[in-house]
Parts: sequence; structure tokens; C-alpha cells
Amino acid sequence: MKRNRKIILVTFILFALFSAVAFGNGSYELFLLKANAQEMGGGPGMGAGRADQSSLEENEEIAVEVAEVKKDDFYLYLTESAQSEAYEEVLLTPRVQEVVTEVLVSVGDSVERGETLIKMDSRSSEISVIQAEASLKSAKANLHQALNGPRKEELARLQAQVTQAESELKLRKENYERQKQLFEEGYLSQEEIDQANNQLIAAQSGYQSALKNLEITEAGATEEEIDQLEAQVTQAEAQLESARLRMSYTEIAAPIKGIVTEINAQRGQLLSGGTVAIVSNLDRIKLTAYISEKNVNNLIIGEAVKINFTALEREFSGEINNISPRAATNRRSFPVEIIVDNNDNIIKAGMTAQVSMPIDRAEDSIILPQNSILEDVNGYYTFVAVNGKAERKNIQIKLENEDLVAVSSGLKAGEKVVTLGKENLSDGSSINVVNRGDE
Repeated sequence: MKRNRKIILVTFILFALFSAVAFGNGSYELFLLKANAQEMGGGPGMGAGRADQSSLEENEEIAVEVAEVKKDDFYLYLTESAQSEAYEEVLLTPRVQEVVTEVLVSVGDSVERGETLIKMDSRSSEISVIQAEASLKSAKANLHQALNGPRKEELARLQAQVTQAESELKLRKENYERQKQLFEEGYLSQEEIDQANNQLIAAQSGYQSALKNLEITEAGATEEEIDQLEAQVTQAEAQLESARLRMSYTEIAAPIKGIVTEINAQRGQLLSGGTVAIVSNLDRIKLTAYISEKNVNNLIIGEAVKINFTALEREFSGEINNISPRAATNRRSFPVEIIVDNNDNIIKAGMTAQVSMPIDRAEDSIILPQNSILEDVNGYYTFVAVNGKAERKNIQIKLENEDLVAVSSGLKAGEKVVTLGKENLSDGSSINVVNRGDE
């Protein structure tokens, strides 16, 4: 039956073509109209065949790809350029003017805190230390003597001086009495008696002085004298410490652990000022980005940031260390300091980086791909794959970027949303998932 129908149709088409040739374009247009009428259901049983075909198309599964919905923190980032520098860096200058005797390190050497880098001539400083030590020793001895009283030998010496002065006084007194009698009898002149009197007065003064020295020594030092001697000891100790400190300045040491990044000294050079060495701690790197007044209040100290160095082609993780409350001079932007660990020292001071900092955040949110979102007059929605069917889910968007969307309602973690083929779907459409969201 089907074969006869095809023969009749071919015969009709040939007849129409001959008619078109004979009578022009009008007959050809008539042919197209009749042919279309045949195709639309002109023959017996043709309408029933088309209905069966439509039914098959409605039951046909639509191939789709899906992605799994995640639950995580979601951030929007602001990216700014920044230049790296050492977290700690110390410029070393000499504190004394001396000649360099030895340079112990080179640029690039790793040094520990306190390690000597440069030595200078210390002979004059050593002499000052010796002199200060001697002064302190003398001051301590004087104080010790005052606190412990005189020695027996010293007392014996003073007592002997008193005895000698007493004998001298007795002798001068007897001599004066004889001279006085002779003067009265007219045998001596006034000059001779005056001389005898002067000798007596001198002897009396010497006796009194010796006696006073003995009394003072036996009594010991006064409280005021001891205070003065103690002050002399303190002063001598300070002078010794100052001399030792000055001598320590003849060695320039590393104040921090790090790497020698600059040396400006050589043996025989007289150092009198200026930077002679730089030590940098590159185990941590500091970057400074300048953020506009619009975004600076959206940053949080301690929050993680993403750092990409142009020269390294590698992403690092750091954190915001501090945010300046004052705009930088000649800028209407605020300095923000970022710290990143650099234990392998791959980051060098002066490298340029792109720093991405969170300026908005949706914590503990449902996250899905941007290419799973559709929109109509009712708002945003997506299709979820459930047991071979597509279910429409209306959603509320909180935050989004070019790739992902964070939503506040409509979905839960673990569901599979359609990412490819969603435009051909309606609620309840049969679908064939060609992936499982794990690719």
C-alpha cells in the first residue's frame, strides 16, 4: 500500500513539472501548494503517522551536563598591584670612626642574629678599658679601707708621730725657758729670744697635728666620706662600662637573622658614617597595596588574600596585616600591608605582584556555577536533575562573580544542577545526564 502511494506521488510530481514548463511559473507555484498539502496530511492515514511521531518526540530524553552544588564561604575580590619588600630589613652604620681590619661576609650570605659581619681596629678602645678597670680598682680599695677602719700598722705609725712630736715639743719648751732666763739677764738679744719662741710654737703645732691625725684615724671615716667614696666607685664602674661599649662598636654584628643584601666596606677603609651593610629577613615578605576610600572599609585585618607574582607564575596565600587609618601622602588611597610566608626565599624583595583581597563575603553559602542560572519574568531559576527528570528551582542570589553564584535559598548542597542543555528544558522534562558532575 505504502509502495503504491509513493508511485502515485512521483507521477504527480512529474506531471506538475511538465505543466510548469508548458504554462510558466504560475503552474509551478500551484504545484508547491498541492505538494505541501499532501505533506500536511492529504492522504489516507498521513495525519495519524504525524501524531505518533510527535508523541515520540515528547518522550525523548534531552542530553544534559550537570554540576554538584557546594556549601562553602564565597568571596568577591578586589585586585590591586603591590611591590614586595623584606618583612624586616636593617641598615647598619658604624658608631665609631675606625679602620676596617676584616670583612667576614659577602652579599647573599645567611647570617644569624649577633653574628659579626665587619671588624675594625680596636686597640685604642682596649686601652680605654684597661684605664677604666684600674680606676675602678682604686676606688673600690679606698672604699674598702674606709669601711673596715685603719690597719694596725697605720695606727702604730701615727702613734709614733705623736710621740715624736711630743718629744720635740718638750725639747723646744725647755730650750725656750733657758733662752728666756739668759735674755732677762742680758746675755741674749731680742732676735734670739724670738727665734726660740717661734721654734716652740712650731713644735706645739706639730704635736697637735699628729695628735689630730691619730684621733681621726682611730675614729674611722665619717658617713659623708663613705658616701663620697661610694659615688667614686659608681662613677668608675660607669666609665668602665662606657669603655667596653665603645670597644664593642668596633665589631658590626647582624641585629636580626636574615640574608646580607648589601656590603659597602673593605679592609683598610676608614669608616666614618653611611650604610656599610644591609641585612634582610626574607622568610616573610611584606607587600603594600593602596586601596580606594570606597573599598578600604570592606577589608578585614587577618583575612586571607591571594597573591600572584608576575615573575614566578605561581599563586601564594597571605593575610592582611594592617590597614592604615590615614590616606597616603599625595594619594586618595589607603596603604594596606599584606604578609606572605617565604620559607624557601623564592620571592625576592622588589618583585611586583597582583594581590586579590576580599571586599564582600557570603559565609557558609550554597554555591553553584554561573552557567547553570536562567532568568525569566519571575526571577532567577535553575534546573535540578532528579531521577531522570528536570525540576525547576527558583533561587535568590546573594553574591556572584564571573564563574560562580552564591544563593540564599532554593537549593541544598549535593544537588546536581544542569549546566549544559538547560535552555531546552521545562519543569518535568526527561533528561539524560551525560556526566555526573564530577568532571
